[in-house]
Amino acid sequence: MGKKFLPSKKSVIGIVGNLEKRSTFTTAEELIKILEKHRLKYVVQNEVAEQVRPLNASATSLPVVLWDQIPDEADIIISLGGDGTILRTAKLVGASGKPILGINLGKLGFLAEVSSEELEKSVDELFAGQFSLEERTVLRATFVNSGKEISVDALNDIVIDKAGSSRMIDLETYVDNEYLITYRGDGLVLSTPTGSTGYCLSTGGPIITPASQVIAISPISPHTLSARPVVVPDSSFVRVIVHSTSRNVMITADGQVSSMLSQPAEIAVALAPYKTVLLRKSANGFFNLLRTKLMWGVDIRSSNRPREEGM
Repeated sequence: MGKKFLPSKKSVIGIVGNLEKRSTFTTAEELIKILEKHRLKYVVQNEVAEQVRPLNASATSLPVVLWDQIPDEADIIISLGGDGTILRTAKLVGASGKPILGINLGKLGFLAEVSSEELEKSVDELFAGQFSLEERTVLRATFVNSGKEISVDALNDIVIDKAGSSRMIDLETYVDNEYLITYRGDGLVLSTPTGSTGYCLSTGGPIITPASQVIAISPISPHTLSARPVVVPDSSFVRVIVHSTSRNVMITADGQVSSMLSQPAEIAVALAPYKTVLLRKSANGFFNLLRTKLMWGVDIRSSNRPREEGM
């Protein structure tokens, strides 16, 4: 767990959210009432404010800012949605270092660990110093498309895949210019510790504690059973050369920013020069989250069911 965080009462709270969820706007309305009750300053993403106003006649004078202005106007950002909304918010915040608190309105909520039912309690706990700052590493992938160099950042993962083609692709992989392996299959996931419980996990990759300084390299449906995931230091420079007879090869950052790759393609992946800062409840450890969110290590044989006769 990171260091304790005690914000100033003068801190400005930035409210952003998932615009596709109706619950975002009702939760934003409730959050605004809580912040006003505590006489705390705030600003609201303009698209969120537009939907909150019809819910509350007194909300006509909301302090509204554009999406890309939030990091400049706010000291703390509260993200209303799920983990995907946090990933999008992390891209917005970038290198500014503004801490993000996720309110879970989605299904799993591994990053957005605070439920909407805990909203007022969590605001009280935040300003009582009961949250901690956790720095999370970010990956940066750089490649050339149509003669132009492009960089994309990812808090979770960089994915290179065959983009719906039925043909396998070959991914010639190097770590610090030393040849690792040529993965043949559907693609490759390069994951941070934060992303290890996402797509990386579904490919058979390891669960990695957030403070670990590593990158996981995990193949997607490899054609060779011996081609297993590899974990390397996050100081490593990973280079992937794509060999494919299909033009349908894609690179995706955090499942949100995608680009079709020009052939031949070469991708360089290394740490971004900044970290994303998340606000976490000090009492919620990583292993506790694994057990409660992923049902990690739960033995269904020991569930609360009647014991059969003679067992």
